[in-house]
Amino acid sequence: MTSVAEIRKTFLEYFKRQGHEIVRSSPLVPQNDPTLMFANSGMVQFKNVFTGQEKRSYTRATTAQKCVRAGGKHNDLENVGYTARHLTFFEMLGNFSFGDYFKSDAIPFAWELLTKDFGLDPKRLCVTVYHDDDEAAAIWKKITGFGDDKIIRIPTMDNFWMMGDTGPCGPCSEIFFDHGDKIAGGPPGSPDQDGDRYVEIWNNVFMQFESLPDGTRTKLPKPSIDTGMGLERMATVLQGKHDVFSIDLLRISSAPKSL
Repeated sequence: MTSVAEIRKTFLEYFKRQGHEIVRSSPLVPQNDPTLMFANSGMVQFKNVFTGQEKRSYTRATTAQKCVRAGGKHNDLENVGYTARHLTFFEMLGNFSFGDYFKSDAIPFAWELLTKDFGLDPKRLCVTVYHDDDEAAAIWKKITGFGDDKIIRIPTMDNFWMMGDTGPCGPCSEIFFDHGDKIAGGPPGSPDQDGDRYVEIWNNVFMQFESLPDGTRTKLPKPSIDTGMGLERMATVLQGKHDVFSIDLLRISSAPKSL
């Protein structure tokens, strides 16, 4: 069994080898964004870096960010208990490029980590891309050998990520794991996509734009990368579970028979 601690360490050390700075989780209450009550993703602490308002001593970073999604644009509260994969508080593993690398590096990084370091069977993986993102689809096809049936084009905002009504945003490519036909549900984009058979384990966001208060979008100074892997979801896959409440971090041992 791969513990949650081991998964976190494997992720962070992989990206450290790829030249990323390991950055500590920021506080749950954002220090740089009055539009958010809680940090809802790993990129929140880097918002001003993406928009060019702030510079850091590094152009690549990786984090294990503590997140809460219990309100606002990204609200998972109503899904908890109804699906096998949603939590209000969770850790998001992420790798970030601030104008350094883009899709041609981010996608191979994700594939190598999943299939080599984590040892996932490629046959149980599929990906989505925004419907007009021919570049991402071509990269996935080249490195995986997947056909069009496993590189699914999604025309909705499910594959265009925004941290909030304003701020950095861009098309995204999500990676799904198939728990098998014993679990109800269909692949992304199908009528049964809300079932628990196919679970999104990683989202690669290609940050290219900034949404402004007037509803318009402007290009970011440089295209960047923001990814998010749900630590608890990944643990379900690597521990052979299909719901987050059965992993080592959340499993509740039986109460003693007598006190």
